[in-house]
Amino acid sequence: MEGVVLTRSPEKDRELARLLDAFGVPHASVPLVEHAPGPDFPALAGALGEGWSWVAVTSPTAARFLARAWETAGRPPLRVAALGGGTARALERAGLEPNFTAPEAYGRALAESLPEPGPLLWPTSSRAGKELGRILEARGFRVRRLDAYTTRPRALAPEEVARLEAAAVAALASPSAVAAWARATAARPPLAAIGRVTAEAARAAGFARVVWPRQPGVRGWAERIRDLYEEKGHLP
Repeated sequence: MEGVVLTRSPEKDRELARLLDAFGVPHASVPLVEHAPGPDFPALAGALGEGWSWVAVTSPTAARFLARAWETAGRPPLRVAALGGGTARALERAGLEPNFTAPEAYGRALAESLPEPGPLLWPTSSRAGKELGRILEARGFRVRRLDAYTTRPRALAPEEVARLEAAAVAALASPSAVAAWARATAARPPLAAIGRVTAEAARAAGFARVVWPRQPGVRGWAERIRDLYEEKGHLP
């Protein structure tokens, strides 16, 4: 397949696929990871009624797990802070209108810009780093982190592994996806990461040509994917 491999679920990559179609860039989908409830998910519904100043939501996946717990809890009123537009839209689809959206889709941007310090609930991935919590606590927030979900590699079919190995460009959106790719194959094609953190993980995993958008957003990511594909001589 001399095209681009998209590695999130088709639902998550719908807008990215639309932009690549508009650019004339062929692509195929091989989702590399899947999400499951984390060790703290059973406690999340009960925690939602404890009177938080903020509930910090740092990914569309976290938004979906929060929404599940919120329904179980009877939809209590929440004051929700979203990390970036994609997370905000996932919350809105679940009926949770964000009260604050970070100006950039980076954890540090949310941690440094969220107003009105107080008790804060952070339902997140068991694989998430600690930087956001450290910055918030240094600013006076009282943070309770709950590992509401976990990310694990999908079991890939042989034909899916073959798509990875024939890819002209890889599009990856998380360090977990980088690890799953590295586990599945030794192929290291040019890679377009969704952001700097994923790019750093890709370089550590042996990808030599790695790019990412300087401004967050799906359009910038799609443009960087197109640029890599053009470098391979596939587009005029």
